[in-house]
Parts: sequence; C-alpha cells; structure tokens
Amino acid sequence: MNGGYHMGYKHLEKGYNIFLGVGMLILGIIMFGFFVKDLWVLLQMIWQVDLQKNFYSIAQLILETFLFFEFVVLTQEYFLQNHISLQNFMYIGVTAMLRNLLVYHDDTMGILIQSVSIAIMILVLVIYRWSRRYLADLEQEEARKEAIFAEEHHKQELENKK
Repeated sequence: MNGGYHMGYKHLEKGYNIFLGVGMLILGIIMFGFFVKDLWVLLQMIWQVDLQKNFYSIAQLILETFLFFEFVVLTQEYFLQNHISLQNFMYIGVTAMLRNLLVYHDDTMGILIQSVSIAIMILVLVIYRWSRRYLADLEQEEARKEAIFAEEHHKQELENKK
C-alpha cells in the first residue's frame, strides 16, 4: 500500500518539476522579449537629438537592462541547482532599490522611504546570513559531540573486554 503511495508521489513530483521547468522557460522567453524591446527603445532614445530631455528615461532603461541580467542569473541558478536561494533574491532587491533611488530622487519623502527599506533589507540579509552560519555551527558541534561520544563508547567497550 505504501509503495503505491510513494510511486504516486514520485509521479507528482516529476510532473511538478516538468511544470516548473516549462514555466521558467516561458518566463525566460518573455523576459528576453522585454529585454530586446528595451534595447530597441534605448537605441531609439540615444539616437534622438535631445538627450538631456530623455536622460531619466534613458537611465531607467539602462538600469532595467542590468536588472534583466540579474534575473537571468537567477534563472540559471534554478536550472543548475534546482532552487533559487533567498539570499540572491535579497541581493537583487537591494540592488533594485538602489537603482530606483538613482533614477527617482526628486521626492524627499520617497528617498527617505526607499533608504529605510534598503536599510531594512540589508539588516534582514545580515540576520539571515548570521542565522545560517549559526545553525551550521550547531550542526557541526552536534557532529563533533557524536564522534567524541562514539569514540569514548568504543574505548569503554575495549576496556570492558579486557
């Protein structure tokens, strides 16, 4: 009975992985389409005579292009490692907010809100990295304790046999 349940679970997992892979592929194609569209618009804006008038629009398009490359890296990470780390999402969030701050810096309250949100994201990133390191240290400490216990237990058994 459990074998049938386990077999059904494997089929469900395989179907889910196929669905996720196809979804990531479609998302990649859509992102590539927007990338090409942004490049085309950017080239048209650069060739226009009045660059000062379109400076913020050009800067925004350039920053969106860099954001595209970050999402490409995330997609590549998914296909190579079968998951995307939360840490990479947080890095992209911080850099996207910094880029946004570079482009839209006219509103003082908006700058303050964006700065606070960047600080919060960096604080969360530091806490996340610290907690992962702390948990890894705990696991290593447990493994050391188990090895020491096994070694002492083995010595005690040898002494008892004598």
